[in-house]
Amino acid sequence: MKYITNLVRIVVGIIFIISGFVKVIDPIGFSYKLEEYFGPSVFDISVLHNLALPMSIVFVILEVMLGVFLLLGILKKLTIYSLLILIIFFSFLTFYSAYYNVVTDCGCFGDALKLKPWTSFYKDIALLVMILLIISGSKYITPLFSTKINGTLVVVSLLFLGWVVYQGIAHLPIIDFRPYAVGKNLISGMNDGIPEVNNTVYTLRNLKNNEEKNYTADEYINTEIWKDTLNWAIKDTKVEIIKEAIPNSVHDFIVDCQNNDRTEEILNSDKIAVFTVPFANKLTLIEKAKLRKITNELNQKKVKFVILSNDPGALTPVGSCSMDQTTLKTINRSNPGLMVLKKGIVVAKYHANDFPEVKEMVKL
Repeated sequence: MKYITNLVRIVVGIIFIISGFVKVIDPIGFSYKLEEYFGPSVFDISVLHNLALPMSIVFVILEVMLGVFLLLGILKKLTIYSLLILIIFFSFLTFYSAYYNVVTDCGCFGDALKLKPWTSFYKDIALLVMILLIISGSKYITPLFSTKINGTLVVVSLLFLGWVVYQGIAHLPIIDFRPYAVGKNLISGMNDGIPEVNNTVYTLRNLKNNEEKNYTADEYINTEIWKDTLNWAIKDTKVEIIKEAIPNSVHDFIVDCQNNDRTEEILNSDKIAVFTVPFANKLTLIEKAKLRKITNELNQKKVKFVILSNDPGALTPVGSCSMDQTTLKTINRSNPGLMVLKKGIVVAKYHANDFPEVKEMVKL
């Protein structure tokens, strides 16, 4: 039991650290996921909407640190019972999402790994069983190192996580798992999906003795039983999904400029600076001025650019084109943000705090 408990402890600890870390690097992305749960289509808790980001920060750091505590074998009771409460809460969320089909991706592993709702629920149930096993064998859990070393590792972990979170909010995530990461080809991403594979199954009933037979579409045609209308009739038809479709990694990247679709033009440009503004109404006067200044300089240097916004009218007199807000939030976690494309390939991305000098963009 001792060895099983400690083996399971290591597995659970690593899972929580990995799951938490991929969210720590992108706290804004996880806050968007919390907003989905707080929205009217799920739990309708609008009062928590503005608290999504601070809640995201606390939650993701807590998730990683509980994994660290478990591996180090410290704060034993607090850690394992916190994990139990956490996984029960997760299980409820994933079951609710799967059963009512309201949130198609729980965000358990951020953008690094997408899990289907029922897969997420089964994963949480497996973790719940393992945590219960850890609780039953908790007497076998002992500190991994001395108190001083364990304390040092905890402090270092907290400082590191704080730095990663800061980078993800004040700049850009240190690792980008999204399909708009630097080096990604958006044109390829718009065509990398796999269509659904299905088959039509016919259930035929014998008109004389009520015998029933099932035939796939090919079998139905090849056996030519469909010609024997005196003896057989179709009772039922259903479609069986053999392989589910995988959507394109890049979707809804559609640029609408006053009812003029410029998507292909932008993707095929030799070089274009793409400014993204997912929350046009939240831009301050200073941010609008910064956007106006850099676009004026780009005009002077003859560098092609486009401003993509959820609400072009709110940016007047800067002006912009329209794009789906979810896509804008996915492209860049900054409001405003900047992405530089060359023939559809992302060659650079910037947070508003890190906008480059125009002369640097000319050299790209």
